Amino acid sequence: MKNSSPVPGPSRFQLLRDYPKIRRDLTRYLAALAQQHGETVLLPIIYPTYMVSNPADIKHILISNPQNYHKTGGLKVGKELFGEGLVTSEIPLHPKQRRIMQPMFHRQSIANFGTIMTRTTSDWIRNWQDGSTINFGMELMQITLSIVGQALFSVDLLKDAKEIGNAFLSSQVEITKIQRGLPLPKLLRTSNHRRYQKALKAINEFVLELIKSRRNEPNPPDDLLSLLLASRYEDGSPMSNQQIRDEAVTALMAGHETVTNGLTWTFYLLAQHPDIQARVIKEVDEVLSGRLPTMADLPNLRYIEMVFAESLRIFPPAWILARRVLKEDSLPSGLTLPANSEVIMVQFVCHRNPKYFPEPERFNPDRFDPAVKKEWPQFAYFPFGAGPRFCIGESFARMEAALLIATFLQQFTFDLVPGQDIVPEPLITMRPRHGIMMRIKKRQ
Repeated sequence: MKNSSPVPGPSRFQLLRDYPKIRRDLTRYLAALAQQHGETVLLPIIYPTYMVSNPADIKHILISNPQNYHKTGGLKVGKELFGEGLVTSEIPLHPKQRRIMQPMFHRQSIANFGTIMTRTTSDWIRNWQDGSTINFGMELMQITLSIVGQALFSVDLLKDAKEIGNAFLSSQVEITKIQRGLPLPKLLRTSNHRRYQKALKAINEFVLELIKSRRNEPNPPDDLLSLLLASRYEDGSPMSNQQIRDEAVTALMAGHETVTNGLTWTFYLLAQHPDIQARVIKEVDEVLSGRLPTMADLPNLRYIEMVFAESLRIFPPAWILARRVLKEDSLPSGLTLPANSEVIMVQFVCHRNPKYFPEPERFNPDRFDPAVKKEWPQFAYFPFGAGPRFCIGESFARMEAALLIATFLQQFTFDLVPGQDIVPEPLITMRPRHGIMMRIKKRQ
């Protein structure tokens, strides 16, 4: 069914007038547009861009007709970083690569990672001092990068974690700046491009040396890198060095970014809600009795699971899915998307739809009680995407988050340092723009 009336949305003049608001907090601005205009909003930017929040439309795009929607946005600009890795590649390469990598992320495979997660975290926080102030996100970045290094690549990144983590962060920042600017020929590239190239060089040198060293190992470990090196396509050909590099960079980036940002926002919310933090601690103490958590404990850490899920609702690290429309398509809501237009599904916006989440700004983990959750329509909540491009590391991320929350709260409580200006920064993933400073207190 063709659109019978114009799609509502701001004018170009309004976007220009609102530029200071957009620059300060793009995510809140988009949420306000959805509140004003409804579940479909037309943004008159370079390409006609439709922001859709209707769960049936989202299901159609991601599940029913995904082949008509190719990735665009920041991931397209970041192609030089990710190459043809799993996050950016399209058909026919994407399903081939996913089939090769899927065994590494089966439940029985990730079960072996639990000890790495808790041991690495416990060793790291042993150096935290009672009453000290930490940049929580920076601490987490080094912990999670160390975990993904050991779990997927069998290397200890602690000595390199800060440098490599900062290179990944710098690349995200510069990709976002480049995306928001005008396309420029190479001769006119800006300082943003130069900083991006510097970060890219550090990442490439690190990953290519990792691949070279592994090829020379007589008895390689059973991990993701070995899986990539040993894999063969249907015609018997091996994966190219460039493709292995692209998948390794993608796994390193995605493997630490989502959990780092998800947990940073989780502890920000817990620090603002000491009653909920106390309830989590009670569950941890009752289930674990002072020992480190294991994967076997996860079914009994239900409230932690609900807390993390609610944090992903309010502050989803993967905050937006952007697609280019290949052929004209009609959505269940009646909206017709023209060929070559773009469509965005903003989790930050969709997860705040008051039709499904009353008092959407309130941190309420009890929303994720199974009896409540089953009342939502499918795709009102989709923090890890959906369909053929559903995040391959979702189980890894949820397990890591639960184990780290339990390990942290066994030993410390967390308070926000007052006076901070905490604003979401929507890069490829969404992190706090200025970080979050926490004061930690040793539990007695």
